Amino acid sequence: MRRINLGQVKWLTGIFGLLYLIGGAIEVLAYFGKEIKVLGVPTGDLFAAFALFTISAVYLTGLKRAIEGDLRSVSHLYVGAVLSIGLGALAVLVMGADAIEAYLLHNEDFAKWTPLDDVTTYLVLGVLSIIAYLPVKDVSKNPVKVKA
Repeated sequence: MRRINLGQVKWLTGIFGLLYLIGGAIEVLAYFGKEIKVLGVPTGDLFAAFALFTISAVYLTGLKRAIEGDLRSVSHLYVGAVLSIGLGALAVLVMGADAIEAYLLHNEDFAKWTPLDDVTTYLVLGVLSIIAYLPVKDVSKNPVKVKA
């Protein structure tokens, strides 16, 4: 049986909730023409902003529950981390598709493309979310004892 510290859940949900909230705000600003490069290149995609805000809501709901001492906050951390890693994996697939366009198909639109061109906010946050995933990775398999 794995033990999870509720204090650790508070910190992780709080930090990642705020990071995803900031990432979503950057994507919205990029959509309206502002260029802010903090955690990668913003795509200016409102769908990406919506996805980042949704993940932020999952994390921040977990933070609220962790502050209340509710053990279900662990589930919010787990779901937020899985969604984050999934969105990061999507960014890796986009990068792979662009690499195929650039190096295999020699598409003129991707003539000067480099992998750094596709380092997006949600790719960086997806990679960072592995930190949030590691403490709760066994939640769905084994019973977890939460320490307050």
